[in-house]
Amino acid sequence: MMDKNIDRRAFLKDSALALGALSLGGLNAVSCAQSKKAAQTVKVPDTLRFKPDGKFKIVQFTDIHASEDPEQNKHSYDIMNNLLDLEKPDLVMYTGDFGAGDNIYDRLVGFASSRGIPCAVAFGNHEPEDEQEREAVLNYFADLPGCLNVRKDEETSQLPGATNQVIPIYSAADAAKKSAILYLFDSLTDHHLPGYDRSNDWIKPVQVEWYKRHSQALTAGNGGTPLPSLAFFHIPLPEWGETWKNPQYKNMGWRIEPEGCPPVNSGLFQAFVECGDVKGAFCGHDHDNDYVVFRDGIALGYGRYSGGLAAYHTLCRGCRVIELTEGSAVFDTWTRMETSRMLYHITVPYSFTSDDPKYKPKP
Repeated sequence: MMDKNIDRRAFLKDSALALGALSLGGLNAVSCAQSKKAAQTVKVPDTLRFKPDGKFKIVQFTDIHASEDPEQNKHSYDIMNNLLDLEKPDLVMYTGDFGAGDNIYDRLVGFASSRGIPCAVAFGNHEPEDEQEREAVLNYFADLPGCLNVRKDEETSQLPGATNQVIPIYSAADAAKKSAILYLFDSLTDHHLPGYDRSNDWIKPVQVEWYKRHSQALTAGNGGTPLPSLAFFHIPLPEWGETWKNPQYKNMGWRIEPEGCPPVNSGLFQAFVECGDVKGAFCGHDHDNDYVVFRDGIALGYGRYSGGLAAYHTLCRGCRVIELTEGSAVFDTWTRMETSRMLYHITVPYSFTSDDPKYKPKP
């Protein structure tokens, strides 16, 4: 694949994306969200569960960057609606940088909930940087019908950011049995520290420890066997770029811009390896990357840029799809483009570890 240097900060600064400081006053009152909940007519599950056929499908949209100008957003809304009708997922996962214009929070949840599909969000670096404003946005999402995010509790109030959450997927046959786990992380905004060549913040050690506590407890509760898990956050870890550049690892997909990863490695990937549960981690942030690499038993992947005309992108817009199978650590993933075409349908881990032709990327 090709490399192309793109100055993301210059582009975003010069574009109409500088929606900047999202004020608390710009959010509708919580009571408004609650009234929408009462008015909802489509039933949306409040827990996730494998289907009777043992499958569970996730559609990941990322980097919506909604502008105040609805005309710049309309096409991306049409794309998301069309792809949801095509894929019919069990969960919609939004991995950050939503923008703050055009009533975007309600729209994003509504795309899913109007179809009876739950959704969840992991914040990006363009969500409000102020902790109180960031929490206010979380609370707004948490009060919208069909959104699985919850307000901070005593434990998550001690963590930086807002969207740190553990979401179980329950068994099709046993209503009380957790069969898979989704970990959401807030990868924060900018670090504002001198002496670094990149300003992206990093998932903090306290968040890594939070993950390890939950992973170890869930493994203990499952008789010592780790539950197959996925992780979602916005900014890629340093291991994304390191793995792509290392010729010993296979890569599948497009890399058109350098990874916008943080300058500090806080050990989250190594924690995934040590805990043994996370089999895939998916991010956004870099609009012109959609690749998946595989390292130490874990797929590291991008979503596909899903936003409108207000933000840079070279790749055709679309989404990433991930399909889990109950009782298995093997999963399938592919990108679906705005044209409805499927690209790079792979089976993790076999597309990376096996020479069997049936595991070659399709098409």
